[in-house]
Amino acid sequence: MMTLFTIPKAFEGHVGVIQRNAIESWKLLRSDCEIILLGDDPGVAQAAEESGVRHIPNVNRNEFGTPLLDSAYLLAEQAATYPRLCYINADIIMTSSFMRAADTVIKQSDWFMMTARRWNLDITANLDFKNGWEEGLLRDVSNHGHLGHHAEIDFWLYSKGLLQGIPPLAVGRMAFECWCLYKARSMKADLIDATGTVVSIHQNHDYSHHPQGKEGIGTSLEAQRNRELVGGRRYFFIIRDRTHILTEKGLKRARDGWWLWRGLRTAQVLPVSAPFPVRMMMTVLNSVINSSRDILAPIARRIAR
Repeated sequence: MMTLFTIPKAFEGHVGVIQRNAIESWKLLRSDCEIILLGDDPGVAQAAEESGVRHIPNVNRNEFGTPLLDSAYLLAEQAATYPRLCYINADIIMTSSFMRAADTVIKQSDWFMMTARRWNLDITANLDFKNGWEEGLLRDVSNHGHLGHHAEIDFWLYSKGLLQGIPPLAVGRMAFECWCLYKARSMKADLIDATGTVVSIHQNHDYSHHPQGKEGIGTSLEAQRNRELVGGRRYFFIIRDRTHILTEKGLKRARDGWWLWRGLRTAQVLPVSAPFPVRMMMTVLNSVINSSRDILAPIARRIAR
């Protein structure tokens, strides 16, 4: 039915524990899901063998040793058995709600990208995936987890061929998900927010894998390069740029305040089907908003200090 692929970190310490938890949860989704681990960090080949999933080692890296998304996505698409792929971060536990959502979306759209905000939860040990594991985990999420903000998305299920032309973005650094969302919109795909129906669980962890810690994920040279490759702020698409929302009753068009606001802001880089006077008005409004932000942002930073 679909090919899931990920680019794990080294299988060491706590990160190794949560990555094994994640992979085991994917294996339980359904028998017609193919799983591919990409990269050759320590322990990846062994984890793939132990889990009985596919392994592709030869992912291109930048000068810092970070895997590059253009290489990884191309390898995954070339190797994928199925016409739908799902990129998923290696620390994400998937519940059965994902498959129900996927089934619904596939029936209603043949050119799409589906994603959802994640749930954050502290998990420190290997999970026991015996009968009833999901119900128990969902109780923990309800009691102790919290829903991530609109930039915290860690998977996207998409139609094969949708993400052609991906830049050489560094994995796990700022802005790479923004490009994927932008690309879906620019390719006129249905961009679907499944937050209300899919529970994907991010297992909280530290950022010791980066020499600058958590801050470095967003401020390092790699992060700055990602922003430039994406195209800058105008291309920073978020889940609120969705065209559809998945509910228990199926897909519905996104028509709310955020749809209007983001429709205005994304008009800077997406074609708008509107009369010329409307397009001109949108251009003027965006110029005013951009200028105001440039003026106010330094003031806000000084106040915050």
